[in-house]
Amino acid sequence: MKRSIPLKLKLTAISVCILTAMCVAFAISTIYSTNGLVQATITTPAISVDESMPAISVDESMLAITSEPSAAVTEALWQFRGTTVLVMLCLIAIGSALTYLFASRTLKPLEDLTERVQHIDIHNLDEGVSIPQTKDEAAKLAQAFQNMTEKLNLSYQVQKNFSANAAHELRTPLAAIQTQLDVFQMKPDRNAEEYTNLLQSIGESTERLSNLVKDLLTFTNEQGIGKKEPVELKPLLEETVFELEEYAATKHIEITISGKGTVLGDDSLLQRAFFNLISNAIRYNVDCGSIFIEITDDQVTIADTGIGIPDEAKSHIFDTFFCVDKSRSRELGGSGLGLAIVKSIIEKHNGYIYVKNNQPQGSIFIVGFNSNI
Repeated sequence: MKRSIPLKLKLTAISVCILTAMCVAFAISTIYSTNGLVQATITTPAISVDESMPAISVDESMLAITSEPSAAVTEALWQFRGTTVLVMLCLIAIGSALTYLFASRTLKPLEDLTERVQHIDIHNLDEGVSIPQTKDEAAKLAQAFQNMTEKLNLSYQVQKNFSANAAHELRTPLAAIQTQLDVFQMKPDRNAEEYTNLLQSIGESTERLSNLVKDLLTFTNEQGIGKKEPVELKPLLEETVFELEEYAATKHIEITISGKGTVLGDDSLLQRAFFNLISNAIRYNVDCGSIFIEITDDQVTIADTGIGIPDEAKSHIFDTFFCVDKSRSRELGGSGLGLAIVKSIIEKHNGYIYVKNNQPQGSIFIVGFNSNI
């Protein structure tokens, strides 16, 4: 594997190259300018020549001598050049060292962040990273990574709790089936009624297990909206109520639909969401109760006359596997995933959902859409 070069060395190398080029250019220009200055000094007369002054005869050999720099001047020029080159090299060396120290100090927060990140795993996601007080790009990067670890930790905890709850919910009907079989096998004599009761009990547990698995698959495989088309809400809700008509008839519940409206979305996903809401309104309603569904341009209200939801549970009813009364939910066949699926579908349609009390009893679910047509 090719060994990587540290960033501070790369920055130092680039800075040294730039500094060297600038120092060399400055030294060359200085030496060139000095040579020109010396040459101009030698060739310029010491006194100004006036036409009124008597002519002075000058030997041509003397002119040749005075037009060239003397040995002392030449030696001084060489000393100046050497000094210039020496100063240039010293500046390059000092500048390189200072650049390396500055780059090391500037990149120290990144090195600390890298070291901290390398030690983060699923067991210490909640520890996060320290944010430097530099208020520069390193601090922004550390803050961004801190936000990412918080989101990852939250997602991991949600997934962990979801897996634990799913395992518990799946184990419950299986344990019930196993217990019934064990008790049945311990009986020496078994009549037809006991066989019938056993099969009925196993059938109920199997149905509950099948519904739970179906809800799990629906929740975990829920995808984004594949299409966005105008959806007439009233025909969709009327079709949903028709599918639940027999279920509502078992409890003599009357369902009324009023109003109309149109939203953009996936009709199959919306029907699934409203199916869960209306089936819950039937499941947790009282005998001979009622359900009122009101449709407006951007909102659907489903009000029932059922057992209601305690105020302290309203903020949790859309969480996965949350049940206000677990024993009653299992008795009625609830899995604790229906409202979580509803919330996921509504949010995918850029909507919202919440619940409030119905008067004198029951609950009202309000489903709103922010992008109606």
